[in-house]
Amino acid sequence: MNVIIPVSPLNNLKTRLSNFLTEVERKELIFNMLRDITKVLDNLNVYIVSKDEKILNFAKEELKVDIIKEKSSGLNNALYQAFEVVKNNILVIPADIPLIKKKNIEDVIKLSKNYDLIISPSRGGGTNLLYLKDKDTIKLRYEGFSFLKHLEEAKKRNLKYYVYDSFYISVDINTVEDLGEIFIHGENTYTKRFLENIIEVYPLYSSAGRFKVVRK
Repeated sequence: MNVIIPVSPLNNLKTRLSNFLTEVERKELIFNMLRDITKVLDNLNVYIVSKDEKILNFAKEELKVDIIKEKSSGLNNALYQAFEVVKNNILVIPADIPLIKKKNIEDVIKLSKNYDLIISPSRGGGTNLLYLKDKDTIKLRYEGFSFLKHLEEAKKRNLKYYVYDSFYISVDINTVEDLGEIFIHGENTYTKRFLENIIEVYPLYSSAGRFKVVRK
């Protein structure tokens, strides 16, 4: 299995958290999420695609994974560039799903023997995991409501596909409330250990939400 993890430049990462976490904290957040994700990908061929030299150096020196220097702009273009290197048995995973489990990866590897495409949705309708038999399996339609767009592509091509619905994969970290999910579900993750020094999470007993996240 060949795994591709696209990562945006650090100065563009997690801007929706910019009023809550400092720029340095947001950078450390992405590094810790990448530690958690690559931890469950041992024994697989992992490639991190990015324009950012700091991310590429971190990937190569600490994570010990392969790197691809992104040349174009846009997520779809970055992945197509990676497909020039990785042509089949491809698993695309975003850089912000630190709750993903080794069991999820094991499940997908088993399923890949019988399906052309495997897909997991994010809570917001994006695509948080995408397995492709080869680089030409579908036309990539990341950005926006991509989960349904990718399903549409699979049906249009009469592919044998499987929707792998997983809460742990569905949680991508974009908002302050998302950080609270790490406290609840992220035991033994680098991301939770990092956040424990910065934030506290309290339950809410109202329609305002499930919990409140505040800085220490």
